[in-house]
Amino acid sequence: MNKIITTISLLALIIGCQKNAEDKQKLMIDEVMAVHDEVMPKMDDIMSLKSSLDSAIKVSPDSAKAKKLYSALDVADNQMMGWMENYDSESVKGKSEEQISKYFANQKTRITEVKVLTVKSIEEAKKFLRK
Repeated sequence: MNKIITTISLLALIIGCQKNAEDKQKLMIDEVMAVHDEVMPKMDDIMSLKSSLDSAIKVSPDSAKAKKLYSALDVADNQMMGWMENYDSESVKGKSEEQISKYFANQKTRITEVKVLTVKSIEEAKKFLRK
């Protein structure tokens, strides 16, 4: 009888730990995707601003600045596309909890860097185009 109770208790503990790990992983995925979902709509702004800067490069007395801003927007766009290409939440299957945590922490850092770069390049381009 004690063996049965011990076995059932051990199974309940294992299932509970597995559920906690799955919940933690889902939370990490949600955190990463929240940043992505905040940045993704800004890609339309980048395309629009790049178009405006392309025109400004041809006519602006400060075409060097316009080229620099265009390049910054292009880098932000490429960083976002690169992040999306390389992000794979399924790649952690079979990995340890530590490896999973590291992967998602790294992905959150990377997408946050993309966000900062995107916001900064958009703000600078808008400021230049308002002149």
